[in-house]
Amino acid sequence: MDLTPLQRVTLHRLVDGGQGPESQPRVALRWLRRYGLVDADGCPTDEGRAYLVELRELAQRRRDAHDAEVRRQRREDPLWGVRDAIRRWKADERDR
Repeated sequence: MDLTPLQRVTLHRLVDGGQGPESQPRVALRWLRRYGLVDADGCPTDEGRAYLVELRELAQRRRDAHDAEVRRQRREDPLWGVRDAIRRWKADERDR
């Protein structure tokens, strides 16, 4: 199942944000209800909570993979720091 960003944010707000269903977009709630992620009252189901956990784990795996790639590039290129400083200098990101 692939949720839209609005549906993901709505599910996150319902589970972790402490916001009730009355303050959420009705269209997003309707689709989440169709997917079985929230019940008729707009409260998240166990499946909705589990799906949100899966989304977080997927995002964490992507971040870890990206960080590993950046670390690999830094190890392969000893002048990476110098090149990065030059790039930031040219982009007016001085003093950072």
